Amino acid sequence: MDDKALRSLVSLLDDEDPRSLRLVRERLLDAGAAALPYLEEARAASEPAFAARLDAVADELRFHDLSAEFTALAAQRVPDLEVGALLLSRFGHPRVDSAVYRAWLDRVAAAAADEIPEDAGPTESVRRLAAHLFQAMAFSGNEANYYDPDNSYLSRVIDTRRGIPVTLSVLFLLLAKRLRIPAYGVGTPGHFLLGYREDGEAHYLDPFRQGRRMTAPEVKRMLVRNGYEYKPEYLRPCGPRDILARMMRNLLSIYQKTGSTERAERLSTLVELVVTGRDDEREAA
Repeated sequence: MDDKALRSLVSLLDDEDPRSLRLVRERLLDAGAAALPYLEEARAASEPAFAARLDAVADELRFHDLSAEFTALAAQRVPDLEVGALLLSRFGHPRVDSAVYRAWLDRVAAAAADEIPEDAGPTESVRRLAAHLFQAMAFSGNEANYYDPDNSYLSRVIDTRRGIPVTLSVLFLLLAKRLRIPAYGVGTPGHFLLGYREDGEAHYLDPFRQGRRMTAPEVKRMLVRNGYEYKPEYLRPCGPRDILARMMRNLLSIYQKTGSTERAERLSTLVELVVTGRDDEREAA
């Protein structure tokens, strides 16, 4: 549809006939993101009741497009962690510009690279990156407001420099990937960790505690202290699909507990999309 047709279609949302409204809504959803500027244009000069209707359609349209992108992501044999994390940010903050945060990650990785000797092994590389991120840049766990939904959105973690274990881990992993540092996620229950190996031995970091190094016995004690039975498989590397699902389920739990029913329902559909294909990812690992 051209500009005139889209603008006319948006104006028809002021109709009070339910059948007409349903047809208009379906046409706008078919138009996709192209209709958003016209919804925003109409909203700027509308009464509160009509503005609310325009917002509802715009919100549905954005979610429709986001679902399509999550579907494409889930179809990948191994989903791209960075793409998925930034898509999730758009669930909570629809105007997030992913390119801005990718550029930020590029700049931070370049700055961290200057502090890592070319001949550094995994342990030294991880230590230098952790120092850059958690000390020089002051990223840390959000202990004061742990259950703030923004802690689960990578874009907001970057903005505020506060997060929860899994999102701080994702941030570290995205930088490590750029620097070719062989770090991986460790999906220990209740508290996500980072891991890496050197000389056949596994080492662990707690991103919520400024990258504090942990041994396997210390991880075991942490799990038992937090009420979990220790299982060796908890220390296995966690793939991108599982990491994304964990981020989303954490957020889903928050929305369910706070009574944000519509957000919870929509997010649960995205979780189902992401967990599809789990076995394929394990085969590719």
